[in-house]
Amino acid sequence: MKPLNLLCRTAMPVLALVTGLLNAGSALAIEPTTAVKRTLESSPELQLYPYHVRALEGESLQAGLKPNPTLGASLENVMGTGDSRFLAGHELTLTLSQVLELGGKRQRRVDVVDRKSAELQHSYEVKRLDVVAATLRDYYAALRLQRLLDWNQQRIVSEKAALKVIQQRAKAGVVGDADLMRMQLRLAKSESKQKTLVAEHEQALRTLAANWLQEPDFEAVDGKLAKLPRLPDERQLQAALLETPDYLLSASQARINEARLALAEARGTANVTVGAGIRRFEANDDLALVFNFSMPLQLNDRNQGNIATAQAQYQEKLAHQTLLKNKLEIALSRIRSAMENNIEQENRLNHDLKPVARSLLEEVERGYKLGIYNVLQWVDAQDELYAIEREIIEARYAVHLQFLELERLSGMSLVNHTPRQPAVDKE
Repeated sequence: MKPLNLLCRTAMPVLALVTGLLNAGSALAIEPTTAVKRTLESSPELQLYPYHVRALEGESLQAGLKPNPTLGASLENVMGTGDSRFLAGHELTLTLSQVLELGGKRQRRVDVVDRKSAELQHSYEVKRLDVVAATLRDYYAALRLQRLLDWNQQRIVSEKAALKVIQQRAKAGVVGDADLMRMQLRLAKSESKQKTLVAEHEQALRTLAANWLQEPDFEAVDGKLAKLPRLPDERQLQAALLETPDYLLSASQARINEARLALAEARGTANVTVGAGIRRFEANDDLALVFNFSMPLQLNDRNQGNIATAQAQYQEKLAHQTLLKNKLEIALSRIRSAMENNIEQENRLNHDLKPVARSLLEEVERGYKLGIYNVLQWVDAQDELYAIEREIIEARYAVHLQFLELERLSGMSLVNHTPRQPAVDKE
């Protein structure tokens, strides 16, 4: 694939999120950085922005234009009587006049467009982060299903081994057919579940490839769900708050309304028109210069309604900016807290509960062969272990999604991955 010519730097923090997850694997496994690059190259949502830029360039050109001069002509003293009979003593006047904009109107128009340009840039950055985050959410969904496929396959292997033991004991007449049928049923359910997971994984890969409008040319995603990101420092999040793309977009919108207010106030200043010309007197064949000046009388401010509207819109945007800041603070704090809880949950499950459940299963399996425990106790022990392993997978998946959301909201790199792969975990 040819290298991507990045249009802006905003997606780099989110790109940094996935660099710690790479794992050299099959050539048919797509890396998250590749998925992000393909999305940025082909996302239909991002392809529209160049047109917005061109439209804004047209607005900028229009805002900077000055009024054109006006060419005027007048013919007086025609079609009268006596000396003013048909064209006998007419006066022909040619003038050239120019409107002079006062109050800095032209600069105010340019200021509005300039701030709209900043808004468009921030809007693009927000959309770019959203697109990248959506791609990575689909990536993690596929990675979760891959881990569930491994988990369920391990369960199938374990149940086949248990079924073989039960078959041997059934042949020896030690246990009845009910034990054998019970394990056969469990194995059939697990194999059916595996087929469902395979179909869901294939669909997840198609969903991921749809981010760049293609069918998947890969069979898996490359990465490890067990490699968790570190919890970001709360002070770091607060420091990043005022630089978040969403907040900057809101601030740029407030500045647009501020510029519009200034433009409305400037339009309250009347323009003047000045001109000069030449007049020819037909009666005595003389020429004379003429000058003119006009300015509307500002008896009433005919722009006060527009000023009041612009003022209200500006105050509204300022209030929205404050509200958004409060919402971002709450959202970042809530997501960080949920991420912290899931990290702690994953740690308890993986280090405290899983070893106990594994030891219990080994003990019951050994006792079953000796006739100490029945098949129901063996099945229960298997369920305990695999339920804990499933909870670990879901907790890890939640941590990655929550960290991704912190990245998206903050718009900065918070990545500090640590390969936490305990000995009891095969991933």
